[in-house]
Amino acid sequence: MKGESSLLLFLFFSSIYVLQVVADSEKKATKIHLISWERVHVGTGRIDHELMSIDLPSHNLVYTQSSPLPMKQGARRKRVIYGTDDRVRIDPATQGSTSPYNAVVRVSTGCSGILISPKHVLAASHCVHNGNNYLLSARLFLRVGYLESDGRTKWSFVSKFYVPGQWRNHTRAGRHKYQNWADFDFSVLELSEELGHTRGYVKPGLSGLFCNKRHPTSLHGTGSEIKFVSFPDDKPKTAMWLVTTKIETETSHLLYFKGDAWHGSSGAALYTWEGSERIVIGALSGNRQTEPEARIQGTFNVAARLDALDFLMICKWIGTERECRERYPNYLRKDRLESVLCHQRNLQM
Repeated sequence: MKGESSLLLFLFFSSIYVLQVVADSEKKATKIHLISWERVHVGTGRIDHELMSIDLPSHNLVYTQSSPLPMKQGARRKRVIYGTDDRVRIDPATQGSTSPYNAVVRVSTGCSGILISPKHVLAASHCVHNGNNYLLSARLFLRVGYLESDGRTKWSFVSKFYVPGQWRNHTRAGRHKYQNWADFDFSVLELSEELGHTRGYVKPGLSGLFCNKRHPTSLHGTGSEIKFVSFPDDKPKTAMWLVTTKIETETSHLLYFKGDAWHGSSGAALYTWEGSERIVIGALSGNRQTEPEARIQGTFNVAARLDALDFLMICKWIGTERECRERYPNYLRKDRLESVLCHQRNLQM
């Protein structure tokens, strides 16, 4: 009798444990798919579609891959000169080997970019995808070039590139006055060689609006001084051109400013200081009007900012996700999920 009682108690508590394990497993399996991207293999044109989701209870990022997607045109986004043209010429002979100018590259589709790792370049999505289709020149023969000291461009091949899945969704949906095509206008190009080991590179950094007791706080936002270096079409090709300006206003996805830019500047990296280190916080997209509810009204040049999830996605692409998380523990730690998700709300500063 005593043995039977012990067996019953064992079975009872074992069943409770099993139920708890199942409940915990189901809880941990709850996911919200937040962002996706496409990886395009240059030369073959093959497209891989990937998803990035967040496990809500533990805030662990999970990556899954589905089958390749079929490929699916649009106008170029204008850039504007405000008042007097105050762009500064960067001479490759005297300044081209110093940071951050040594990391700036020209993209063969007519854009600018910057090395953010030894073999990865940050550029704009519309430099490789026009809103409907991937550019044929990008799919088959994409290159990036840097200026040598004599002003000539030396080219390197791109093996693959990454574009946010939301870029497709937003460009298809954003056919109204305040269209949101710029929200995800960033891409990463992976080189066939580690050019950054010899040229240098500037790491990506976090810029975003974060929830703090229902009120957003800004990291590298309105009022921050920014710079970008590019290859504008209206200037000689034998030099780079530097712009120094400040962020006038912001949304959860965009940074608005009146620094001068022109065709060819698309994809130029907005960089600023974080302590003693330069970081990249956005990619120049084009020119647009602010939202109707914005505190400051007007037309500005605009950049896609690297908010929390976009930053983590780029870090995943370039293979530095763990390092990126460790650099921003106050924003990306496990108990700050609300802050990470804050960027999804339509916040305007």
